Amino acid sequence: MSQILDYAGIYPPANLSLRDAFKNFAVYQSDPQAWMLSRFVLPAKRLGELPAFDKKLSFTTLGRGGRVADEFLANLNLDIADIRAFSDARKNAVVDMCEVALPASSLTEKFAANDIVTRTADALNRNGITVFFECPFGEGWRDRAEKLLRALRKVKDKHVGFKLRTGGVTADAFPSIEQVAWAVIQTREAGVPLKCTAGLHHPIRHFNEGVNAKMHGFLNVFGAGVLAYSNGLSQAETQSILEDEQAENFIFDEIGFEWKGLRVANLEIQKARLFATSFGSCSFDEPKEDLQNLNLL
Repeated sequence: MSQILDYAGIYPPANLSLRDAFKNFAVYQSDPQAWMLSRFVLPAKRLGELPAFDKKLSFTTLGRGGRVADEFLANLNLDIADIRAFSDARKNAVVDMCEVALPASSLTEKFAANDIVTRTADALNRNGITVFFECPFGEGWRDRAEKLLRALRKVKDKHVGFKLRTGGVTADAFPSIEQVAWAVIQTREAGVPLKCTAGLHHPIRHFNEGVNAKMHGFLNVFGAGVLAYSNGLSQAETQSILEDEQAENFIFDEIGFEWKGLRVANLEIQKARLFATSFGSCSFDEPKEDLQNLNLL
């Protein structure tokens, strides 16, 4: 769980102001569980709105994106300009990650995905930034995701990854267990990191009345990711971990992690976390308190 949570307090359902969310992030740095925190999430175009801060802090920015490739690439230049200006002005800020949704059209036209992924990665890598590409959900998602992963496989020596949206504020925002398992296995096979966002406030899969849907648990998702990476699990085996709603099956001890007889040692967990990187959450308190209630913290 080290540095697993990117704090995104300005996004739903928290919907805090940027100032309040950033104040929380600064306060969390002194929390006993601050080792779980990674970066503060915000749009690149809003970096200049952040108040002054003294500590060295890390950020992941969300790119403007675009409806078509030309608009996307023009907006990418604006994002990079915003990041450079912020980094020049705030010497104690580390902006080393960017997340951006690709235009759906670039994932349907022949060779378009290769071009836009390569150009985006090159531009951001030159500025010391790793980029996670998101494939828009909806009808045809898997076909688009396959095209994106083929493009990422070709540039996996660069600092690139695949971003998976794991929920939202409505039931239709939650991908199925099959989709999540597919993404875990396919990113492993492509040799690129996987980052998740939204819908992972709680450690264990459960039904949430507020959205009238089953919510994925972050222990399910990252437990599945770590075990799939280290044990070469199939998609069906991965799905079994993702659908488990019994917290007692997720066992941590001094030498590693176990789920129903499948084990991974601490050293292998560290290696696997380079693949299963982190998740964005608008809450730090909920994941922390849930883990404490399960006697895992």
